[in-house]
Amino acid sequence: MAAQKFDLVLFGATGFTGVQTLKHLVQHVPSGFKWAIAGRNEAKLNALLPLCADAASIPAIKIADSADVKSVEKLVASTRVLIQLAGPYGTHGESFVAACAKHGTHYLDLSGEIGWVADMIERHHETAVASGAKIIPVCGFEALPFDIAALMIADTLKAQTGELAASIEVINRFTGPPAFRPRDVLSGGTTASIKAMLDVGEARAFSDPAVLVSDAARAAMIRERHPYDFRARYSDEAGAWLAPTVPAPFVNPPVIYRTMSLFASSRSSPFARDCGYVEAMSTKSFAPFALAQRVIAEMLSRSFIAMGASISRDGKLDRMGRSAAKTVLDWIGPNTGQGPSEKHLAESGYTLRMRATSASGKTVSARAKASGHPGYRSTAMLVAEAGLTLAGAAADGCRVLPRRSGVLTPASAFGTSATAAWQRAGLVFTMGE
Repeated sequence: MAAQKFDLVLFGATGFTGVQTLKHLVQHVPSGFKWAIAGRNEAKLNALLPLCADAASIPAIKIADSADVKSVEKLVASTRVLIQLAGPYGTHGESFVAACAKHGTHYLDLSGEIGWVADMIERHHETAVASGAKIIPVCGFEALPFDIAALMIADTLKAQTGELAASIEVINRFTGPPAFRPRDVLSGGTTASIKAMLDVGEARAFSDPAVLVSDAARAAMIRERHPYDFRARYSDEAGAWLAPTVPAPFVNPPVIYRTMSLFASSRSSPFARDCGYVEAMSTKSFAPFALAQRVIAEMLSRSFIAMGASISRDGKLDRMGRSAAKTVLDWIGPNTGQGPSEKHLAESGYTLRMRATSASGKTVSARAKASGHPGYRSTAMLVAEAGLTLAGAAADGCRVLPRRSGVLTPASAFGTSATAAWQRAGLVFTMGE
């Protein structure tokens, strides 16, 4: 392959999340860093350059279109790292993944289309392994904080007790200005991706927590022992009613089970073979009183349970199930391109409470706190820092990453060594709380 011109290319820079990602990169690219912003519309890209006036290095502008394979190949071959923010990925993503796997270019996206990710594993994992490319989908609020949290809490349990994690629980709570609706704290990108899956009746992700696990025996065990459970419940520990995670409780678990499977061959794995993962969302962010919390939790729970019940024997969602699912998504998520005010971007955030338990009942707990709107600001900062880390732009030890390639997950790609990068993105982990 010809010498690469850029350290990093940000594709899809003109979208709402793309602009937020660009702003973070502007603040953190080092002097001499070679990077570019890319997309289909040169005029819109040029309009972003004033945002880059104070950057240590000014990005170039590159034009490419996902439908033009030659332009994608040329763009990918020119860079060490590609951040791809133009979805839905089932429509616009595979040409980039294929080119990155072929050329050994590291790849990041914000896909919530788990069925599509499963296809990318099947079609491009081995090519990426051979080329040395790290292909990392789902690398924003979904599913990076949850995935890294699961690995860190399992590592902590093993270090403190010598035992492997048999179960991991993560509870998310949104923080900041009052969130009267889930859409107040979520982005339109993920909901658009899920709607794209619904349009084709894609149901694997809705029903199968092991959809990203390539080991057939392990996948069968996960399906048998750890099926999805979307029931609402009250938690004394959280002091709130818990609901399925919005906008999609079926995005994070498959990613984390893939992380467990990718660690399985390592002697240092902190996960038991039959380790289960459970996550939930506190409804305290949406209502201060228990009765109102319960109403919200039960409504979300019944919606997702109904979605699962509408999956037919051939693995497709029936028409009624798709209609019901879209109704829920219209309620919980904004339209693509919409975004909150700067006040909400800056003052919103979220916390994660995680707990790992061994087979003998030993437990450790921890907490993570993130600043910035989860669907836009936090997501943008996380994917930007992930890109800078892969490009070797961090001078604080984040370059020491697992020697693993292929279609990966955030935790399997970054391990636990990139905590300084996540701190710069406003995500801080605190063990033992």
